[in-house]
Amino acid sequence: MALSDLILVTGVTGYVGKTLIPLLLDKGYRVRVLVRDPSRLRGVAWLDCVEVAEGDTLNLQSLSQAMLGVSSAYYLVHNMSSGRHYVERDMESARNFTAKAEEAGVNHIIYLGGLANMGEKIGRHMQSRIDTGNTLREGRTPVTEFRASLIIGSGSISFEMIRYLTEQLPVIPAPAWLHNRVQPISVENVLDYLVAALEDETSRGKIYEIGGEDVITYLETLTTYASLRGLKRSIIILPYLPVPLLAYFASKLTPVPMHITQPLIEGMRSSSVVKDGSALKDFPGVRLIDYRTAVQKALDRLVPSYLELKEKKKEGSYRMIQEGFQVEIQRVEFEGDPLQVYQTLTTLGGRKGWLYLNWIWKVRGLIDRLLGGPGMRGRPLTGLLAEGDQIDFYQVETLRPGRMMRLKSELKAPGAGWMEWRVHPRAEGRVELEQIAYFIPHGLPGFLYWNILRPVHLIVFKGMIRAIARQSVLEQRQSDEIELLLEEE
Repeated sequence: MALSDLILVTGVTGYVGKTLIPLLLDKGYRVRVLVRDPSRLRGVAWLDCVEVAEGDTLNLQSLSQAMLGVSSAYYLVHNMSSGRHYVERDMESARNFTAKAEEAGVNHIIYLGGLANMGEKIGRHMQSRIDTGNTLREGRTPVTEFRASLIIGSGSISFEMIRYLTEQLPVIPAPAWLHNRVQPISVENVLDYLVAALEDETSRGKIYEIGGEDVITYLETLTTYASLRGLKRSIIILPYLPVPLLAYFASKLTPVPMHITQPLIEGMRSSSVVKDGSALKDFPGVRLIDYRTAVQKALDRLVPSYLELKEKKKEGSYRMIQEGFQVEIQRVEFEGDPLQVYQTLTTLGGRKGWLYLNWIWKVRGLIDRLLGGPGMRGRPLTGLLAEGDQIDFYQVETLRPGRMMRLKSELKAPGAGWMEWRVHPRAEGRVELEQIAYFIPHGLPGFLYWNILRPVHLIVFKGMIRAIARQSVLEQRQSDEIELLLEEE
């Protein structure tokens, strides 16, 4: 396959799709993405490097336009989030896709489905994944289908359910069928297979079962995660736990809504283990990653620099729960100079204080000192702020002059925290200031700590961003007045 060929990728707002794009671009391929709402791609690093086709697989006209000039197409779509009739939508989407691919002369479709033991009773969602592959093969365009077990990576729905349930439940009630076996696969290995199929024409027309190095039980996915996080967890096997009840509690404890948790939990009632090992034979370059390593790779991404925040609102205050993070975001826009705003940010803390309810910061510092933490250490007295400097109970982690400052908390707390400010120049002399508080709870105490303090955080953070804006405007006026006086002299 030539690098000049155009690749169409669907499902790019999903986990696998958005992680696949950078790999294709790094290899030099031209990429077009099909997305129903292009605004959902706002902020992704690769957006300016791809063609964006607005539409979806249920719209034949938009699908025809997206297929023009395409050599190979990735089908990474599922309609589970669309409601109770998602199976019908899955079939319609697949029929549309294969018909328009054939019409446009597409050479190859690559599809990522689900892995299940067809000798057992499988869930409705998993059956739909199998039927989708069968429908795609009804056309004349060759299809390479990968049937994957649980995908492990920060942002994968399966992994996020494992993460949030294990973090918050010291005692985990479990039905007996969680002893079923599963072969989790790291997202890195999934991407290895997807890219390899693009470059290996001998895989066309074949179905591959893919999993990681380990075959374990669903319960072991939880206990292994707990071990790597240093959490003690007990499992209580109960004779009967209805799936809707499990799905309801899972939806309350995780960022995954119930209409997705229920079909996913239903899928765990059957095993998900590779029976046909032809994938490893046909793709010898793929080196399987074991489950512990896959989880550790996901945990290594628990730093803000890896987190690509999903765009929610352009202004105001809102909360997000994403990939292990609790996030509080505030934004204000005002008339100001971006460089002055950044300068104001870099003088926070120490004797100057934190500009809003500074006594609360002092009380928190005192409590921290009593707990054995650093407390209010002050800040460098002279010179420009540098990465590694200490500001009270923070350490300067990242500085991008004129644009961003991130501070890592060194407080004694059941989790890790950061404060970050981003400065965005706007038209007509205006500037947007974005303030982001990140917290990674460690176990149930971390979640209780964050949620109990959230009302206080909201008051402090909302007042603080406005105080920073006011202070930067005041300092800019003072600077302008000094310059004017100097000119008059």
